[in-house]
Amino acid sequence: MILFRPQFYLMVAILVVLTSCEQKESIVGKEHDPNKSIVLTSFFPREGGAREKILLDGENFGVDISKIKVFFNKTQATLISSNGDRIYALVPRLPGADPKISIVVGKDSMSYENTFNYRTQAQVSTVTGNGVKSFKPGMLSEAEVYGKYLELDAEGNIFMSWRDGGTFGVARINELQNIVTPLIEANTATDRILFANGLTVDRSTGMLTASHESVKEVMFTFDPREAWYPRQKNMKYSSSDLNSIVEADRYKNFITYCPYNKHLYTRYRDGKIAKINPETLQATIVHQGPIGSQYGQAINPAKPWLLYITLHSNASPIEYRQGISVLDLRDPNGSGGFKRLNAPGGSSFRDGPLADALFNYPKDIKFDNSGNMFVADYGNHCIRMVSADDMVTTVAGQPGKSGYKDGGPVESLFNQPWGVAVNEQGDIYIADWNNARIRKLVIE
Repeated sequence: MILFRPQFYLMVAILVVLTSCEQKESIVGKEHDPNKSIVLTSFFPREGGAREKILLDGENFGVDISKIKVFFNKTQATLISSNGDRIYALVPRLPGADPKISIVVGKDSMSYENTFNYRTQAQVSTVTGNGVKSFKPGMLSEAEVYGKYLELDAEGNIFMSWRDGGTFGVARINELQNIVTPLIEANTATDRILFANGLTVDRSTGMLTASHESVKEVMFTFDPREAWYPRQKNMKYSSSDLNSIVEADRYKNFITYCPYNKHLYTRYRDGKIAKINPETLQATIVHQGPIGSQYGQAINPAKPWLLYITLHSNASPIEYRQGISVLDLRDPNGSGGFKRLNAPGGSSFRDGPLADALFNYPKDIKFDNSGNMFVADYGNHCIRMVSADDMVTTVAGQPGKSGYKDGGPVESLFNQPWGVAVNEQGDIYIADWNNARIRKLVIE
């Protein structure tokens, strides 16, 4: 009788597992043949929301997911695995309406004939504010906010500017720390230390910048390394550029950081757009566009050379009023120039292709990292989204109906939302101005 030690049985078990794994790999692991086209057959499920698991069937995908790309419209999906004939993936967030699924392997690209029925899931909640139209710092449950414009850094800090309720300033709101704190504040409109509107953050450094609305050269920076202590900076224009800014229309409501060339851009009410080096403070007028007051300004991170602007109902020429326009910063005075994107005729509501869409006093605009634009549609009391493929949908609020209510996209209510900001995860924060609250919209 032969006796075997326990170690022998362990070794046999390991060899069996390894052998079975190798056999399984040889059966299901079908490498991609670059001499043959990929073939698409079907996918399951046919509908779902963000992060839904989906199986994509076909042939000749290969097993190396680093060489495979799956797109829902223009939005790339996360891949889990592939055995050559089946890809296991997760549905991406906000791919647009009825996305077409495309698979790319090497130079080969194919799309399924049927589209995917994407279901948007959204939820609105209140972050801080109690409806009192003033500013009071403190814990989120106790603070009072009357914010107009918002911005976010990569660390989750929400920055808010306000200029109503007897005071004005810039504040920091942090959900994790449960706190609202002022960074700069004044008690009367005559003490214009910093009269701020739109805010901007360089998310690589965390630097917050705000332009002084009514002084041509002045902006303020808030460095997180200095606990966001406010520092006045003066832009350095040539005398000809500085004198060219019409004194009666010197107001610059916005300043925006552009990651494409690491400069700042601001616009004056006389229609001049300036480019500022944040290190040297050298400033140059780079474009003369339509005149008029401004509601919003933002850079698209998916195309960071495009500067988007919403103009007031006093804009001239009139075709730019209450609309979304864009300027290509690579050649601001080129053939493209400053152009309106949505249909003319403001003070209305219409979803659909951007070229046909209508807004009612669109105010602040911001983008997520996929290139979806979110619009605070002030006059329609709702939040609209312009997808990366230029389709406009209403994602929260009831068009034309004001009120205050948290919940899903159909039942939620806003009252003249003014500011928006989007974090790295794609969550949208809203300055619900006439409700004197900061709201949060999570979309999947």
